[in-house]
Amino acid sequence: MKIKPEKNQITWGITIFVVAVALLCVYYLMFHWSSALASINTIINAISGIIIGIGLAYVLIPVLDAVERRILKPIYVKRGYDVSFSKDANWKKRKQMRAIAVLITMCIFLLMVYSLFSTILPQLVNSIREISDKLPQYVRNLDVTANAWLENNPDLQELSNVFIKGYYATLSDYVFQQLLPSLPDENTLPRLVSRSFMTVVNVFFDVLVGVIVAIYILNSKERFTTRGKKMAYSLFREDFANELIGGFRFVNKTFKGFIGGKILDSIIIGILCYIGCMILKINYPLLISVIVGVTNIIPYFGPYIGGIAGALLLVMIDPMNALEFLIFVIVLQQFDGNILGPKILGGSTGLSSFWVIFAITFFGSIWGIVGLLLGVPVFAVIYAFFSRLTNHFLAKKSLSTFTGDYYDLAYIEGGEYKKLSDPSNTKYNSARRESSFRNLFKRRVSTTEQFSADKKDGSEAEQNKPDEKKDLEV
Repeated sequence: MKIKPEKNQITWGITIFVVAVALLCVYYLMFHWSSALASINTIINAISGIIIGIGLAYVLIPVLDAVERRILKPIYVKRGYDVSFSKDANWKKRKQMRAIAVLITMCIFLLMVYSLFSTILPQLVNSIREISDKLPQYVRNLDVTANAWLENNPDLQELSNVFIKGYYATLSDYVFQQLLPSLPDENTLPRLVSRSFMTVVNVFFDVLVGVIVAIYILNSKERFTTRGKKMAYSLFREDFANELIGGFRFVNKTFKGFIGGKILDSIIIGILCYIGCMILKINYPLLISVIVGVTNIIPYFGPYIGGIAGALLLVMIDPMNALEFLIFVIVLQQFDGNILGPKILGGSTGLSSFWVIFAITFFGSIWGIVGLLLGVPVFAVIYAFFSRLTNHFLAKKSLSTFTGDYYDLAYIEGGEYKKLSDPSNTKYNSARRESSFRNLFKRRVSTTEQFSADKKDGSEAEQNKPDEKKDLEV
């Protein structure tokens, strides 16, 4: 006799197995955290090339779509070819169009990389070397300027001298011991390559694998999403599969909108900063603009970091130049925060300023630079998940999912919403109390006044008391 398990038994068995595996993973992470972290790092190092390729493809997908949709597809349609995804489409021409689009996208990417390494990077290196060579002179200029401004206040002058000496010692230590030895030139590059040959080989191999993986993903990106949808509908119920696919679409929309928008926004701000620095004749315009553009990728804190870093660099060269730069950066960031940023990013995250600061602080402390860049979209996805989960459970209890209904809510009793503004609702500590600030200015009643008031209340009560004798006679 063949025993066939029931559907509920299979469901419970799978649930118990998943819970047991989750508990084992939690136990291992709690008591063997260092080993787990080492294992994760080993896995990441092993597939670093694939991770680079996925990240590169994700950044280049908007470029590929733009090239294909705006340039190539109209040409093929005009020539009479159906290059859609329907069954009757000309799939040969479709693959040809995609191959050309991938080729154009990778050429644009390689051209940008070549421009970076051939034009921008050498100028940045030269600017850094020039600053390091003139660092003692710049510090003397700053010292002379500070002494001239504070000559009537010797205490502040002494404090300023101590600060400048400490600032110079820290900066020179960083420049001469850490920054300059890491900058390559025609003399140090061969020695650097020979000293870390295996590291260079590994990096080159990872980048090569990343480019190959990116090309494959760009060429077959619809195939990955199509197979994912097939797997979802084959394993789960229709409604759950729809929710799952919708969740992945939301994650993709959030990350693509935020990362792509931030990169575009930072490039535009960097270019505008360079133009403004050239007009104002600010020293080292390219270096300053790169600092402002790169730090602008970090949400909320990035503009302040870039502005302060550029001002600290310029204040040693020319304090008035630094003041002009600060005013210009404040105007530029106001333009970015109120006009350019909202136009590009829109509501890509849906987070308030508090949660943006929380996400940057929390994920930045865990993941470092990566956390500063990706913390906001990651937290936006987590926030949206818990918001969706909360609305789901509220709807199951037939309660309102509109946030505005809870602003003036004191408590819910029998399905009825009791408001804080209604003084009759006093349960669950919902009765309003006067603030401490108001009590501070409230006139205190003396003992004599209180006694008089009590006596007056007593006499009024005696007058209003009914006449018992008259009532008895009646």
